[in-house]
Formats: sequence, C-alpha cells, structure tokens
Amino acid sequence: MAADWRTHPASTIDMPAPIALWGTEDPAPEWAGGVSANAWVEAYGVNTSTLIRVDGQCTRFALIELGGHRFIVGPTATPAEAPVLTRMLKTHPQIGAIFCVEPGTMQVRDTALDTSDAPDYHERPIDGYILSVMRGAGESAAPQALASPVGLDGGLSHVQFMEFAGMERFDAQIPREVLWRAGRGVAKFMRENPGKIALVCSERGIARPSAVAASAALQLQCGDARLRNDLATQVVAQRSEASDHHINLASRSFDLMAEFTRLLDMLRRPGRGEPRWERKVHLLRQRLPELAAAQGAAIDWQTDAGRRQAADILEVNFDRVAPLLASGGLPAGMALLWLQDEINALSGVRFLSPGYVDGHIDRISQDDIDPDSPDAVRLVSFDDYGLVCDNKYYDAASVAGWYRACLRKDGYLSNPISRVPVVALLIHEAEKARLEPQFLHPLG
Repeated sequence: MAADWRTHPASTIDMPAPIALWGTEDPAPEWAGGVSANAWVEAYGVNTSTLIRVDGQCTRFALIELGGHRFIVGPTATPAEAPVLTRMLKTHPQIGAIFCVEPGTMQVRDTALDTSDAPDYHERPIDGYILSVMRGAGESAAPQALASPVGLDGGLSHVQFMEFAGMERFDAQIPREVLWRAGRGVAKFMRENPGKIALVCSERGIARPSAVAASAALQLQCGDARLRNDLATQVVAQRSEASDHHINLASRSFDLMAEFTRLLDMLRRPGRGEPRWERKVHLLRQRLPELAAAQGAAIDWQTDAGRRQAADILEVNFDRVAPLLASGGLPAGMALLWLQDEINALSGVRFLSPGYVDGHIDRISQDDIDPDSPDAVRLVSFDDYGLVCDNKYYDAASVAGWYRACLRKDGYLSNPISRVPVVALLIHEAEKARLEPQFLHPLG
C-alpha cells in the first residue's frame, strides 16, 4: 500500500507559467508528437478548446474545472507523445502528480503488484513511468529495465506517479467503493498540496479518469449538491461527449458519495447539525464500535474531538459503512420488498418503539409470530419525514391475503392499525426471492 504523500520542497518558480489551452473548437489542430488524433476527436466528441497547448502544438490532455478545482484529464500518453508530456510537466510545476486509474502502465516490475488488499494507489518512480511511456505499453522492454530509473536531470522531481489497483476490468461499471477510493486519493493529494493540479489518466479512454476526477471534486467540495447535479454536464462540456459514461453508470454511487461526504463534513464541524442529518449519522454509528475497536480507539461521541475522530474512522471505511446509508439503515440480514416503485431510502428508515402496538390483535394476524421466522415481515410506510417501519411482526401469508383484499377495495395495501398506505415490507434478505412472487403478482 502506498505510504502517505511525501512532502516535496516548494518549487523554485514563484509564478509558474500559466497552462495554455488550444482555445478553439478545431476538428484538425496541429497535434503534438506528429501523429494525427483527428479520428479520436471525432469518435469521442472531444472539446478541443480545453486541450493543453505545448510549444504551439495541441496535446490530448485537457484542463477542466469541477467545483473550483482544476484537473488534467487524458489518456495515457503514446510513445510519440512522451517528449511533449515531459515538456509539459517540466514547464508547469503546478502539475504535481500523475494518477493512472489502473495498474499496468509500467507493465509490472521486479515483483508482482499485490492487488489482494482494498483498492488503492501505489506510488511508482516517475522516471520509470516516463520510460514505459517512451517504449509503449506492451512493448518488449524488460521488467528490470522498466524498474530502473531513467535520467531526467531532476526535472520531474516535483511530480509523483500513482497507479490505482482495483479498476482492472475495462468493461464493467466502476463499483462505488472503488470510485470512492480512487477519488479520495486524488482529493487527499490536492488538499495537502494547495494550488497543485492532478493529472488523471487511463490506459483506456477518458471516461474513467473523468469519473475519478468527479469523485475527487465531490469529496473536496464536501458533497455539494449543486456540483453533484452538474457533474455530468460539466464533464461533457469541458472534456468530451463520451466522458460522462461512467458518471452516468454510477449515478446512484455519486449520490451516495455526496451524502456520505456531507455527513463527514458535519461531524468535523463544532456542535451538532440539523436533526435530519444527525439521524443519518446515527445509521452509521451502528458500525462504529467494531471499527473503532479494530483501530484501538475509544470514541467519546459527545465531544467535538470525538465526532472528528468518528469522521476519520468512517471515511477510511466507506466500503463497510456506505451500505448502511444505501439501505436506509436496515438491520443486518434484512431487506426491503417494494410493493410498487422503489422510494429513495438514503434518508433512512425510522423504526417505531416496541411499545407502540404491544399486545395488539389486528385483522392481519391473530397470533404472534417469532421475529426470527423466515415468514416474519414488518410493514413500511412513507410519511413527511421519510420511510417508517412498524414494530409488529406479521406472517407473510397473512399479509399477502390482506394485500389482495386491499387491492380489490382501495388499490393499495394499508396498515391495519394506522390505515396509511404500505409501500414496502421489511423481510429477511435470504427469503426475498421466495416471498416476492406473493406480492409482485398478488391477484394473478
């Protein structure tokens, strides 16, 4: 696993040269490296006005801005583009790091890359990366040669190179925990190096690095709702028509990341937040004891310092606590069986107190049922505050019969006590496939 970011000495250039852009929509610019990329522009609908200009020539790297933060997004450079990439990095010391969103750019070194741990970045020598670009991915360069430094006269000592392990499949939607970690590494670098620009690239197109840059921007902006809503639009406008592909595929993941980041920001601020946000934090607290124990930490939840400590623990365990938010805080092993359209449950499910219907006999179930029974279900309705789960357990077959009677009369299932519409059933996750047919097609 890569160590924490090294602190590099400040650049001797107080005012680095501004990064020049091509500046116009041009279907056939003068390409750096002497190889035309016109077909690439046409195929992906690239906005050439944001492409970076080096020595009067156009590169395939674009400078984009998301939430006030600047990123360079591009594909991995070809051997013909290696000299211009080197010149760009030397001319603009504000470009402080290169993040490749998948491993393999350097074609494995003396030891194989360990991808058994959680997805994360691994730091590699920048000169080894430049050498691998010069020789081209998949060329005949020996692994030992790729691992050896290549002399760059110290001109790139200010640039870090990071490879991400965990995004190897090019044909799949990026999992939310992978997208979170990939963006978090970029965001961490930019927080610790104010004013620096991260170059995010991929061996396969520009949609994946665009999604990683979007994830980083969202985390840097504490889940800003306006930025979340504009991510795809901004990326398409500044980069290319096809660059929002993975952002759109992971739309729900981005919603969840925005929600999670806002909660972390609230925990790091003094005092308490709005009640509705505190309720969401309460969902995540279910996992805090075991996470804190694993790190040997005791959290005093009543203090600002304790809340900040909790935020730090939650942030590094996104993959373990985010499902609680995504499920609305359902108990472990439970699932929602939606009777009609699914309602976004990110605001959480509230559970009524045990004494609410204690000993009540209603029209659905005349007898008590063991809560651990595979046929035990609970009724979930929707009110002004979100989803609310009744505390009484019912037999699934009895609820199915009540559901059929309600459909014939009112067109929806109603709670036999409160008479409010029931939108879902809380069931044992392992029984979902077995119980679904009784409720998805109750009349036929």
